[in-house]
Amino acid sequence: MNQHVYPAIRTARLGALACALSLGLFAQQAAAQSSEVSSAAVRACGVGGSVTVSVLGLSTTLPLSCVGQAQRSSAGSDDNSVADIELGLLGIVDVIKLAAAHQSADYTLATGATALDGASEAAGVSLIQDIVTAEGVRGSLSCDSLSGSTRLHCQAGTTVARVRLGGGDIVDLPSPLPRDFTVPIGATLRLTVLGIPIAVPVGGSLILNQSRAAGVGSRNVLVTHQPALLELGGSVSVGGLGLVAVRVEATASPSVISVNATRPVTAVTIDEL
Repeated sequence: MNQHVYPAIRTARLGALACALSLGLFAQQAAAQSSEVSSAAVRACGVGGSVTVSVLGLSTTLPLSCVGQAQRSSAGSDDNSVADIELGLLGIVDVIKLAAAHQSADYTLATGATALDGASEAAGVSLIQDIVTAEGVRGSLSCDSLSGSTRLHCQAGTTVARVRLGGGDIVDLPSPLPRDFTVPIGATLRLTVLGIPIAVPVGGSLILNQSRAAGVGSRNVLVTHQPALLELGGSVSVGGLGLVAVRVEATASPSVISVNATRPVTAVTIDEL
């Protein structure tokens, strides 16, 4: 995990990695790194996702920009804090809102090792017009590469203090939170198309603590972690417009680690924190 958000856990992990390499300490010097890594980057965002609206058979998709970004593509640390984030897109207001968001990224080098850490947290989260609200959302992703190993070792974890659906029912969350903890969602989404207000019935799911790895077997690997992801889709017939379809993906506090390896990565393990 990131040293700014979870200092004790990150320090312990780096200490264990140093012991595995028979090193006394880590040094953030550009001359020392895993021989398996050609280049790498770590990025933590306040928000992420995309919005797709289809009208008259034409679809438009726009991404939700990475607001409050902390990023490193070389040795060092970066962090960013944003008091409030509020985004709308394609006629949909309040796609995502965050309060007191903080993101951090760390790129650590040692002789024979490269360690990448991204972390993000928000005191308050509202996803897609308050269909889901949450408090105390924290997510972290870390990956380590060791010289001589074509396996990328990663860890990911999420903590959430409280989740409400539609401002009412509180979701009973297990502790620790398992990967891909899913809650089915049904709701109504409000948007405006060509000046016409529309209510679209939507369905989907809230997914907590989602981790994914792509590119295994190649030299380019991408590992993502989404602490809170809300996916919704639906359609409705509107006079003068025909079928109006909407699909929204909104994620709070995501982190991404990319590695360009010197030879194909044979496996990526993602352990729970």
